[in-house]
Amino acid sequence: MLAFKTGNFSQDKYGPAQTFRRNQAHLKLQVRNFVLGGAIVITLFFLLQSFNVGPHEIHRTTRSSLQATSKLRPGAWRSHGPRVKKVTSLFGQENELYEAAVRSHEEHDDMHGYEMEVLREKIVDSHWSKPTYLLSLLVTEMAKPVEERTDWLMWFGPDVILLNPQIPLETFLPPDDFINTHFLGTHDQEGINCGVFFLRVHEWSVRMMIEVLIVLKSHIDVKENPESQVQKALQTVITSDQFRRHVNYQPRTWYNAYQLGMDEFEGEPGNLLVHFHDLGGDKWSAMANTIDQKSEWRGRLSVPLKQTTYEMETREYWERIRKAWHLLNLAQSRPFVPAADDSFRRLQYAVTYEMDRSEVLMTAMTNLQDALELQDSERVV
Repeated sequence: MLAFKTGNFSQDKYGPAQTFRRNQAHLKLQVRNFVLGGAIVITLFFLLQSFNVGPHEIHRTTRSSLQATSKLRPGAWRSHGPRVKKVTSLFGQENELYEAAVRSHEEHDDMHGYEMEVLREKIVDSHWSKPTYLLSLLVTEMAKPVEERTDWLMWFGPDVILLNPQIPLETFLPPDDFINTHFLGTHDQEGINCGVFFLRVHEWSVRMMIEVLIVLKSHIDVKENPESQVQKALQTVITSDQFRRHVNYQPRTWYNAYQLGMDEFEGEPGNLLVHFHDLGGDKWSAMANTIDQKSEWRGRLSVPLKQTTYEMETREYWERIRKAWHLLNLAQSRPFVPAADDSFRRLQYAVTYEMDRSEVLMTAMTNLQDALELQDSERVV
């Protein structure tokens, strides 16, 4: 029995010669080892810094900690950490608008019990600081007992203002049956947007962030775009064959809606936040205007979760993906149908890169069902 072939939709190009490819592979291995070693050293530095304890204090601190722990009830110190921890960076020249944007998250954090980590010192080159800091936090969490770890890190840029504190971040996280989804993000016509994304605390995420550092070090096309180096490196990594199956794209207005001008927001009342992305000279005035009118827009945009469309939209989103994968598996279990091959590949592409576009995904499912001539009892849409 023949099954449908699994398509390859990566953007990889073939090398001009076998020798060239072998040399490139050797170079990449050297770079990988260098970056991995550097990442480990930097991560260990952050771990040591996070304790803020000098060598002469280790014995005293350990003894005191053990004495304090022995007074606790069994298991009291093993309570699960917050399910989501927020992460951002704010270093370099002082910027009151960025500081105010970060403070806009405080009410949300207090309401839902989120912790927030803010990187305030440049680690190495500024574009290396973000992935290195995320890597250090992932390693810190992974070093904890499972029951004490944070489940997800949510990265947000300092140009993101929280609008609706009544929306819990858990609203966007995958249901329990999506255990292999480790990255949640959004994209636009330029590709992945790094303004906001979620990263599961998992060894996959550690490997992924190490690979981002490798790409930053070794890819010429990334080096030539210093303003968007991390974004391009992340795009390269998460669309590769090794990582793409664990990435889910979600509708951008859910948690990465753009401010389009001084008074034009692409979202709607009840949206979680606004991202002041690619506004040029209007960025600072638009941010200042939003911050100055905080009390006015907070009363209008702070909407209870039940009064928004989030619950319905997220439920339908995950159900569409379930149906798409069920249909692909059903197609693979049947004898090969040449007429359905293109429809199969189109749905496979859609469920990998276009799952945030509901109409595209539904159309791709319908076309594959028709090509397979499924009975009504077998159709998913």
